[in-house]
Amino acid sequence: MKTSIIVLGVAMAAIIASCDMNNDQIRSKLSDQIIGTYNGTLTSSLSQTTSATAEITSMNDYTVQVHCFNADVDTTFSIELYQDGNMMRVCATENDFKNQYGHNMSANHHMMGSNGNWTSWQQHMSAEHNPDDEHFGYFDMNAQTFNYTFEFMTGALSGSRLSFSGKRKN
Repeated sequence: MKTSIIVLGVAMAAIIASCDMNNDQIRSKLSDQIIGTYNGTLTSSLSQTTSATAEITSMNDYTVQVHCFNADVDTTFSIELYQDGNMMRVCATENDFKNQYGHNMSANHHMMGSNGNWTSWQQHMSAEHNPDDEHFGYFDMNAQTFNYTFEFMTGALSGSRLSFSGKRKN
């Protein structure tokens, strides 16, 4: 009997020790949902349309790097991701954000989600933006597409806008 109690006690201790006592929900990486190659077109403000490619790579859970290129354009930048229903909305990061909107993001700007979720687009807009702030792109999760408008402030393309529209390669 004594041996049975000891064996039962050891078994109970092993079961309790093997249980994951952490009730935190595991956050999925937003970036994993959209990384890949998107083939499409670049349309200029002069209505010229040319073939282009956007390669999306993960920088962290909620930030991606976009490398968009064709024969005439080659640009790389980072954007942060925000869930908005079937869309993954995007916003500038760090200095690009400050240059675009005139202020820095709050310290914990991407950790405001409740119930273990990431910050939603509505939370981001409410906490970080004025109602008239312009945003330049999004990922359509159902259609597997990426749309983004580039504003060039310097260089040969200074003052022009190019709009990329592409579909994810499978």
